[in-house]
Amino acid sequence: MNTVKIGDKFEDKSYYLIEKAIENGELGILKNTAKVQRKIGYYSKDREKEIIFDLSIEIWPENAERYTLLFLIECKSSPSGNYVPVDDVEEFNTKINQVAGGGVKGVMITDSKFQSGGITFAKNKRMMLIEVDNNDNHSIILHRTDKNDTKENKNNLEDIFYKFIKKTLGIKKVKGLKKLSASQIENLALPILQKYNDLYSSIKIEDFIEHLKSEYNLKFDFTQNLKTVNGKKIEGFFDLENKTIFIDKSILESEKFPFVLGHELGHFFLHSNLKVNQERYNDFADSEYDFFTDRFNLVNDKNWIEWQANKFSTSLFLPKVLFLPHLIAFRKSIGISRPEHIYLDEQKINKQDYYKTVDYLSDYFGISKTAVKFRIEELNLITYAKPKDDFKSILRRTFFD
Repeated sequence: MNTVKIGDKFEDKSYYLIEKAIENGELGILKNTAKVQRKIGYYSKDREKEIIFDLSIEIWPENAERYTLLFLIECKSSPSGNYVPVDDVEEFNTKINQVAGGGVKGVMITDSKFQSGGITFAKNKRMMLIEVDNNDNHSIILHRTDKNDTKENKNNLEDIFYKFIKKTLGIKKVKGLKKLSASQIENLALPILQKYNDLYSSIKIEDFIEHLKSEYNLKFDFTQNLKTVNGKKIEGFFDLENKTIFIDKSILESEKFPFVLGHELGHFFLHSNLKVNQERYNDFADSEYDFFTDRFNLVNDKNWIEWQANKFSTSLFLPKVLFLPHLIAFRKSIGISRPEHIYLDEQKINKQDYYKTVDYLSDYFGISKTAVKFRIEELNLITYAKPKDDFKSILRRTFFD
């Protein structure tokens, strides 16, 4: 099959998905107000003739003499897997600008990926980019909505179209996700620690990072202010394609850094083979704490993925085989008769012993006191004076927020 026919086939598929969704009323407006067209021309004053676009969607209010919003769509097929170059994105934007009217929006769809320069350019030009994998799963990688305009534009047609694309295209579940138990994740972390230092001592961050670079060919970047393409602040992320872990530079020297690093390593070691549609993934609700069952509800794939990454982080930086002996040894050293278990009530001496234990373990393992407190509870090493003590719930929520 030649390149033209491959491109036409991809264009056919994109046209069919959009047309069907509009026909079913999924765009959020009456179907007779939306006109989907193929290979239609729009007049360019600069060229003094029409420019032909792969697909277009015209939005026509009732009794209007002209469409009020126009989506121009270009389909770029690359069977060889070559990235869509920035030049193609720039060329498409030039064509869009030659079509008269302020309500013209550009959308590019590819069965490959976009170069980073093209993504940056599209972001600044308010274009939408969509990538489609071999299983026809669509991932919207770029759609910009200015924060100041969010409320004002909440119900405008551009926003409705964006939500329609998110709802219509893409997978609803993450393919390849295994529902690993806590003990299974503990067991997966152990060989990594054994290879690092044979569980001789706690992790030394700088040495550990160098070990990860040489042993797993991982790369790290701690120099950037991290945000999503829509401006949301994030602490870290794992770039699967480039095997790179990014962590926001603001937490590099903070006590949060080890846990965030362990979380992103969890994604690397546990989730590298998953097929994830990022837009669908972001739409999943975060896990909520159930006060009746005293646990977090894992009701969707995002809940499971993030819980597993959190669990991996504590298993890596606070491994049970090291954590428990050090807790017991320290509590013995300060004269506690039952060092293997903590009883926490309002008595001053019990509070002091508890906080001394937490301080010691936090210093030894080089991780936050919050993570240590959670690990103590998770391993059932503590009894509270009051059942369902509010502190317990606060601790859980603090750890996961």
